[in-house]
Amino acid sequence: MKANIKQIQNINKRYNVFTSIRSNPTPPDNSPFAPLGNLTYAIKDNFTTRDEPTSCSSKMLSSYVSPFDSTVSSLLNQSGSSCIGKTNMDEFAMGNSTISGFFGPTLNPLYPQERDLIESYEEITFATKDSISENDGEIISSDIMNDYTNTSDLSLHSYIKPKLYNDAFDRISNEQRIVGGSSGGSAAAVALDLVDFSIGSDTGGSVRLPACYTNIYGFKPTYGRISRWGLLAYAQSLDTVGIMSKDLDTVWKVFMSLDLSDSKDPSCLSDSTREKIAIERIHSKKNVGKKIKIGIPVEFQIEEMDESIKKYWKSLLNKLKESKLIEVYPVSVPSIKYSLPTYYTLCTAEASSNLSRYDGIRYGYRVLESECNVDIEPEFVTTRNTGFGEEVRRRIILGNYALSSYGFDSHFMKATAVRGMLIDEFNDVFRDRHCLIETKQLKSTNGVDMIIVPTTTTSQPPLVKDFKNTDPVTSYMNDICTIPMSLAGLPTMSIPYCEGAMGFQLVGQHGQDYKVLEFARLVDGVLSK
Repeated sequence: MKANIKQIQNINKRYNVFTSIRSNPTPPDNSPFAPLGNLTYAIKDNFTTRDEPTSCSSKMLSSYVSPFDSTVSSLLNQSGSSCIGKTNMDEFAMGNSTISGFFGPTLNPLYPQERDLIESYEEITFATKDSISENDGEIISSDIMNDYTNTSDLSLHSYIKPKLYNDAFDRISNEQRIVGGSSGGSAAAVALDLVDFSIGSDTGGSVRLPACYTNIYGFKPTYGRISRWGLLAYAQSLDTVGIMSKDLDTVWKVFMSLDLSDSKDPSCLSDSTREKIAIERIHSKKNVGKKIKIGIPVEFQIEEMDESIKKYWKSLLNKLKESKLIEVYPVSVPSIKYSLPTYYTLCTAEASSNLSRYDGIRYGYRVLESECNVDIEPEFVTTRNTGFGEEVRRRIILGNYALSSYGFDSHFMKATAVRGMLIDEFNDVFRDRHCLIETKQLKSTNGVDMIIVPTTTTSQPPLVKDFKNTDPVTSYMNDICTIPMSLAGLPTMSIPYCEGAMGFQLVGQHGQDYKVLEFARLVDGVLSK
């Protein structure tokens, strides 16, 4: 194990990485047949698990325990790895800072922090009664039992819950910078060497941005490559399971363990599609010449980008050219300049629909009768007003507007059309074909194999004290480099470059995940010389 539970608790006090820590995590499998044996991991708190709450860092689900495990957590456990706990995030994955959640901010381990944010820990034990799912015979936990004196037919679960200082934000050092989000806790756990790898969700850059800000690898696979079953939906046409680690080989092994079809998730690629991708991978290798063709979209030359980023971008390309590894070509993807408003129209529309289920009636937080005035508004309205944070409420309102009788045609449908244009333009740029588009023959070898672009426009993350006062539209600009690939569902790896919070994205065609991983390994070899 990377660190024992006591060490994790001590380090977590300063950076507030975890929303819950397992009291007695299952030891990693040391068997030679376990692909992820001897590895520990942390998982973002929007993946369902039966051993602790799945809160999405929201008051609305602060004590909700899922009756089933997500496919991702089940596969990781079957592969021999050990889960240490659930990591902090922006509430319902809506943000790019990990300071907006109900459980307080997660801080960036790369920057000085003098005082602890966590005051104490509380160990919580609960029991569940196992039953058989009517759908597929899977064992699930049906009811949470308060009385577990007779444990013969119950499963006991225990986790450690952090308690923040009341003045946690005042304890943050002036030099402290945001960790990025919304998977900031997962990135911080890896950066602090608390785990070997972590799992996050990437909707518009939520794995790649914190990976960049903490100087680690962050991989967003092709949309649908890894099952989303058990990932609480923010925007289901964009949500993608992502992997973070300091070690590229570990990212490979974890991806291979999770790269499976899943009948529970209708958006997960089928076995037949995966077979076509495997054939395509063989053909694409034959088409690639001695050098890999790299495309640089001219639309990423934006005014908001720091000059230092442009300088390091050029430096990276020059190192790869000197190694005789690549040829660089300018390419154009015109719809990139519309990607930011397109993304925030589509994701907020989907979020407003997905979050309508949280009404306090069936599960989750419910306001007390004494705290609401039913003469003014229904009880569930008060529940949603107090259960959701400011950013979540803002995006629900934006999404409802996008789906309104006026906004549907003028905003939502136009954004959907722009997304389609963006996908077509990426298809014209890449030499490989899109794995979901049927063609009688392979595309010609004209086109690029990969795209390399910055992960962020700034050379350092914003200071926490400044970001708290940043207006929402300005904060959304942090995602400008990562959103186009999310809209198109493309596999993308953020690689660390130089010291500090500097990262660049390696982008491949839809379905060419292993090609991206192979190229990342080549780049890593060049940069490590």
